[in-house]
Amino acid sequence: MMLFRNFTARDWLLFSGNAIMFVTSLLYIAWWVLVFRPGAAVSRFISAALLIPAFITGIAAIVLFVMGVQIPACVHPRVPAGIIFTAALLLYGILLAVSIYVFHRPVTSELFIMILWAAGELCALSALYAAGRFGRPEVILLLLLVLAATAAGFICYLQYYKLSGTASFVDGLIPLISDASVIVAFFVLHAFA
Repeated sequence: MMLFRNFTARDWLLFSGNAIMFVTSLLYIAWWVLVFRPGAAVSRFISAALLIPAFITGIAAIVLFVMGVQIPACVHPRVPAGIIFTAALLLYGILLAVSIYVFHRPVTSELFIMILWAAGELCALSALYAAGRFGRPEVILLLLLVLAATAAGFICYLQYYKLSGTASFVDGLIPLISDASVIVAFFVLHAFA
């Protein structure tokens, strides 16, 4: 096993996008822990000092993903990015309607962020599979991890406002930690592919 074996420009862009997304996750986890843990009393300045860089690094990661996925390849992905994002928008609409009309959950940005993250990871996965960087076992593993993290995130999203105290704090932390864990698995597999 060699680290970064024969990495192409696409590999570096997608790997860097995931590395920066991991930094985004760490900043968001730190923000959540400082601001939402029971008994927390954090100033708006400290909250913004973590949330603004999380937003900036998240945008940077998305830009790197888009650049990496858009590099022309000899072999086109079986599932093009446009189809993945169209499906993600449809899924967002369905989950948003379910959360509002079935579960009466107030709308917040987390659902959109969750679906956007999953779509980005799936686009990267599709591009790397088409380029021959990942084999079928890695694709299946990462696909299942992304889907499981997204499903867990949606369940936590639905439950959050029904909980209070430590339970709501932990409920909000679960999707952040699960997404960060998937990102680590993705970029470790990518680094050694």
